[in-house]
Amino acid sequence: MNPGCPKPEGVKGVDSPAGAEKDRQKGRHNVGLALLTALRPRQWIKNGLVFLPFLFAVDLAWNPSALEEVPALLFQVLLAALAFCALSGAVYLFNDLLDRESDGNHPTKRHRPLASGQVGTALALSFLAVLSVAGVAVLALVKPLLGAVGILYLSINLVYSLGLKRLVVIDVLLVASGYVIRTVVGALVIGVDPSPWLYTTTGAAALFVVLGKRYSEVRLAGEDLGAQRHVLRQYPPAFVGQLLNISAGTALVSYALYTIEAANLPDNDAMLLTIPLVCFGLFRFLYLVHTSDQAEYPELLIAKDLPMVLSVLAWLIVAGAVLLLYGGP
Repeated sequence: MNPGCPKPEGVKGVDSPAGAEKDRQKGRHNVGLALLTALRPRQWIKNGLVFLPFLFAVDLAWNPSALEEVPALLFQVLLAALAFCALSGAVYLFNDLLDRESDGNHPTKRHRPLASGQVGTALALSFLAVLSVAGVAVLALVKPLLGAVGILYLSINLVYSLGLKRLVVIDVLLVASGYVIRTVVGALVIGVDPSPWLYTTTGAAALFVVLGKRYSEVRLAGEDLGAQRHVLRQYPPAFVGQLLNISAGTALVSYALYTIEAANLPDNDAMLLTIPLVCFGLFRFLYLVHTSDQAEYPELLIAKDLPMVLSVLAWLIVAGAVLLLYGGP
């Protein structure tokens, strides 16, 4: 067809109203998908920690012989977990807004929606505000005190993103605190006061995972440490390796003591049966941290490694069976 001739009536080109509308719909779909990606849904697995106190609250918050209250309790726990999906999504948006330049120098993080320009600043800020308000509001509706805990969680991550993430050791402690806060929220939702050993164990395990991430980032970054994450310059490989080993031992010992000392666990020490599974999980994670190219993403590392998945499932089955068979003290 001669380029100078008009298009025949009824032929739809890219500049036709129908074609333009289709392009707009495709653009909205792409932006929506990019925004969802920016919320890091694969990280939401961390919010499963909100359910952990419920598992260990047999004969405290619920009883296997009287399950009529369990659905209502689980619904409240689910609401709290969903609220943390919103809050953590807001935190990731804020952090990625500040880290766009450094993420652009990372071999994989440069593809993140904000670093790559798929999601604009105004849109990210708008959703950040909506998610923050919605997350805190849902927590407050479940229990007023939880709203304050949600604000505390946001505040810790705010100061982390604004500068404390550049301070060696402080950065990993702040990240690990998010895991403990989720566990605290799970206990508050169901109205129990679990053993301090549960919080100690959660914190030690969280430090182990976060330090494993730092070790992997240092190992995989090579000479490009500072361009990818400023604080990595302050983590010599030998130093972060020592911290990783210390945290692994601390996690194992604290869990072993929890199974023996916790007042809410069976008096016959049957929870000791879960220690070999925890040992395997810790050692397997250490192995992957030293060998895997995906080790700087712990959630992928755990979810994609079959032995790790099986060890977690086995722990849940054995721990659940012990608690259901023997109940509390």
